[in-house]
Amino acid sequence: MIGKGSWGEEVVDVQRKLATLGYSLGSAGLDGIFAEETECAVKRFQRDRGLPVSGVVDEGTWQGLVEATYKLGDRPLYLRAPFLRGEDVKKLQSWLNTLGFNTGAVDGIFGPLTERAVREFQRNIGLPSDGIVGDSSLDALHNLRNVLESNARVEFPERRTSSISLFKGRKVVVDIGHGHPDPGAVGPTGLKESEICEDLGLRFGNLLELLGAHVLYVRERESIDLSERARIANDAQADVFVSFHLNGSSKTEAAGTSAYYFASGNRYSRKGKRLAELIQRELLFSLNRKDNKVRGKNFTVLRTTRMPAVLVEPVFITNPEEERLLREEAFRQKIAVAVFDGVQGYLRGCER
Repeated sequence: MIGKGSWGEEVVDVQRKLATLGYSLGSAGLDGIFAEETECAVKRFQRDRGLPVSGVVDEGTWQGLVEATYKLGDRPLYLRAPFLRGEDVKKLQSWLNTLGFNTGAVDGIFGPLTERAVREFQRNIGLPSDGIVGDSSLDALHNLRNVLESNARVEFPERRTSSISLFKGRKVVVDIGHGHPDPGAVGPTGLKESEICEDLGLRFGNLLELLGAHVLYVRERESIDLSERARIANDAQADVFVSFHLNGSSKTEAAGTSAYYFASGNRYSRKGKRLAELIQRELLFSLNRKDNKVRGKNFTVLRTTRMPAVLVEPVFITNPEEERLLREEAFRQKIAVAVFDGVQGYLRGCER
């Protein structure tokens, strides 16, 4: 904690943020000494932000200062858990609402509705619909500055069913591929399919839980039998089953995205196919990788589950470029969000 009597670069950083936000530090200015003027400025900031008014910069106050001083473009914005917060998010929401892409409340919280608005904006202007506000999306927004600064009223797109109502009470099984001692496919630099699938599954599950879904993970660290995975899902009477895997090949040039549903001979899962199609569409929009198509397969976890079930392979871990992408947190989050949006689209269709 930083409080009265503290001094040094940490205090200068606090003072700089307070000054940026318009709080007076008196005649001393950015002197690196936490004296009475700085304490008063901290208390005013805490009062304005609805924080406990202590005059001490604890973890909550520091986080508030950081969020309040973010400007749009200082960092990439995307859906993650916990949600990103800040003045940059609030500015983005204001601009998107002005353009007719409904983010809901302008509250500075990058939640599912804001992510959906970003993706719709990106689709409308021909950018990859990955839900990440980076340089390309910011450039597109700045090119529309005349509209944005006019504060003109623009009709929102057609209102959609609330994401919260879609997921509330739903049971979703997250099947994480492989597991100790089975690593699955291994990339050129040693990245293991089992570990990446665990990361993807937990990211996907976090998003579901934030919207009130009941998430059941059929494995943690240790691998379990395929038929046992299906039995757990059936016993839970789940609404949806999603299995996370990564593709692999002895040919390092093999690359691209696939989603699978149950099919054998003339039999296939109609609902599973629809779910796989929606997830594949979102993955292709977000990842911009080769389309290896939606395919019907007689996999055990697809054949023996009694609910709509898909197995997704977003990329090839054995491809050097795609393995490199998998090491990036933002890319893994893209995958999780795309699968989430595919499931959301499927559930929305079920309610029509």
